[in-house]
Amino acid sequence: MKNSLGIIGGVGPLASSYLYEMITKKTKASKDQEHIDIILFSHASIPDRTSYILGESNNSPYPYLLNDCQTLEKLGAKMIVIPCNTSCYFHEELQKNINIPIQNMVYDTVNHIKEKGLKKVAIMATTGTIKSGLYQKELIKNNIDYILPNQDKVMALIYDYVKAGKIVPKEIFEDTIKNLEVEGIILGCTELSVLKKQFNLNSKYIDPLEVETDIILKYFNKERND
Repeated sequence: MKNSLGIIGGVGPLASSYLYEMITKKTKASKDQEHIDIILFSHASIPDRTSYILGESNNSPYPYLLNDCQTLEKLGAKMIVIPCNTSCYFHEELQKNINIPIQNMVYDTVNHIKEKGLKKVAIMATTGTIKSGLYQKELIKNNIDYILPNQDKVMALIYDYVKAGKIVPKEIFEDTIKNLEVEGIILGCTELSVLKKQFNLNSKYIDPLEVETDIILKYFNKERND
């Protein structure tokens, strides 16, 4: 399927389906044929990214991600999106071996924050993303201050609730983000993106999936359905 968007999903599955839904809803189209052609892999068996980065597992996600990227390129994709912030840990090596652009969700999100003129943000992300410094390095490069909420509480939201298929009680989410004196809060795990929809959070909450959706629509010359 030539000139399509390739999505490596399943990392996690709910976030991947949310990205597909968001792209579809935000594309201004009057008929099926005006939407973007999408090849979606729901590769849920890809090893856990955080466990590998933290040295808790020797099973690297990289070969799986690389194989999926190469397959999508062969199938005719002209852009690849991986709806998983932690997978950006492997972005540089993946891009070296692929001839079409693979979006770097962390870079794109920080660039969006810079364009909005925000000076201080909080990072909610997996421990793998935090320990690797993915967001911190990009924010420092762009002279943006950051703080980190309680990491145990953030990981509980991600792994004990969203990844486990459970509804997050609003009071638990609010307890996690209380007293954060910042201009923006990065929902730096795509599982947390789902919470923005669930709780109808305002624009203070920066959703990398929303950022990528806007980039995708521009890349494929599609009007946004506001």
